Amino acid sequence: MLRPVIAVLAALLLVAACGGASVTTTPSQAPQALDPTGAWQLVQGTVAGNPLPLVEDARVTLIVDGSNVSGQAACNQYFGEFSLIDGQVSIPGVGQTEMACAEPVMVLEAAYTSALAKVDSAHMDGPALVLTGRPGVELRFERLQPPPVAELVDTQWILESLVMGDTVSSVVGGPVTLLLHADGSLEGSTGCQRLTGNYLIRGDEVYANEFGVDGKCPAGGMRAQSNHVVRVIGDGFVASIDGDLLSLGKEDGSGLIYRAAE
Repeated sequence: MLRPVIAVLAALLLVAACGGASVTTTPSQAPQALDPTGAWQLVQGTVAGNPLPLVEDARVTLIVDGSNVSGQAACNQYFGEFSLIDGQVSIPGVGQTEMACAEPVMVLEAAYTSALAKVDSAHMDGPALVLTGRPGVELRFERLQPPPVAELVDTQWILESLVMGDTVSSVVGGPVTLLLHADGSLEGSTGCQRLTGNYLIRGDEVYANEFGVDGKCPAGGMRAQSNHVVRVIGDGFVASIDGDLLSLGKEDGSGLIYRAAE
């Protein structure tokens, strides 16, 4: 007579075990895919526990293109090799241009290039790219948006204003034009000089390449305007488009504002 009772008790115990508090297992989150390809800007950094002294209007950028790395180190442009294998980074043989800037900018540049040479690993932290190394090196970058090339090219732009810091001035003479072709060539004018050449995209900036300036300008406002246009376009700029307005900006606050020709 005990066997049926034991069988019932065993069945009840089995049901209780199955119906008891369930243990939820959460699969481990897959690590974020690490793809540093593209253009990045340094937003924060530390070396040996000390913060990098970032300087306003002195950008530090990182452009990764396959096995090559380049960018702006606050003052100068730098370039070198880049290797990423299983999160381990190697950036050997970095070279750079040799332009001089204000002391705080040069201090930042020296600190950054020294830190970059010590980088040995990389990971993603949300949308941020983080490069780390020893002793206590951490460089945090945010992705830069590429210029609006599709809207920028094959449009005739007419200059409306010159920007110099907080000062915006009108165009002298004219027309002052800019036209970037889809094949990488450019043409335009400053009002008294003709512009020709090619352009290339580096990160979020547009750079004139093989840039030519023909013609002479009279002394005064027209010559000053021409010099300003040539400097902004020739030295590289960040382009933004809002409706039919094109703004070309530089780190020092100078720039040009064009309107699309009708």
